[in-house]
Amino acid sequence: MTHKNIPRNSSIDRRTVLGLLSGGLAALAGCSGLFDDSGGDGGSAGPPEEQSDYIGETSIEIVENGRQLALEVAVTDEIEPSSVSIITESGREFVSDYFSPGETRTRLSLTEGEDSNEPLPPGQHTLYLRGDDVETKLPLELGTTFELEEVIPGAEHPDFVDGSLAMVVRNVGKRTDAASQTLLDGETRSERFVPVEPGESAAVKFDFLLKDGPGICARADEAGEIAEINHRLAVNFLWSDTVTVSQTIKYNNTDGCKKSLVGEPEEVTTTPRKTETET
Repeated sequence: MTHKNIPRNSSIDRRTVLGLLSGGLAALAGCSGLFDDSGGDGGSAGPPEEQSDYIGETSIEIVENGRQLALEVAVTDEIEPSSVSIITESGREFVSDYFSPGETRTRLSLTEGEDSNEPLPPGQHTLYLRGDDVETKLPLELGTTFELEEVIPGAEHPDFVDGSLAMVVRNVGKRTDAASQTLLDGETRSERFVPVEPGESAAVKFDFLLKDGPGICARADEAGEIAEINHRLAVNFLWSDTVTVSQTIKYNNTDGCKKSLVGEPEEVTTTPRKTETET
């Protein structure tokens, strides 16, 4: 087994905690039902701690540099735990950790690669807990469904500055996920985690996309005429399909390179993300 060392006492900004489990993994695991060798009925959609005598608490947190995720698992005194693992849909052991004597809490990395920090791929995975002649298996399914609500100038959003653009997306599924990247015409615009809980909406920022100023109007012709360019804006999520829209931006180079939105965005059909067993 592999044992990835994630500092147990690392600094965590609780305001950016994804909460995919405490109200999120509740839904994450619940979609496919739960099986627990401890005698659970296996058909309920509650969180792991409600389905197993051995799981006391679960949560997903951002750790270290803000680009790594960890699944924190706390066990109850019903079990003397020995190890816990995440087994991917294809049967690959993504990560595992061993409990020291008396230890009841551990973290499992949900990202891999020292530089890329690639998250656990989408799919129906398994949380596998072992100890005192007990083996507990909990389905761990990641991903949800997002829909576009609107595209607005950053100046119209209370938390954004003028010059940015905001794509507002709504989580219409049953699990929490987080936006992780924005792209303009296929090129990365910004990378930050923006968690979105089921039934909630969130604005994802495209930095400086509508910023006015000289030297930024490459899209307008040298004669100083107004140019209207259709751009493809995309928001990537950790485990869900990308939301991509086509949006026209006006470049007015006659007065200091003014930029503005033209018309309504049109959502573009994208290829669904493949799970590990489909790639």
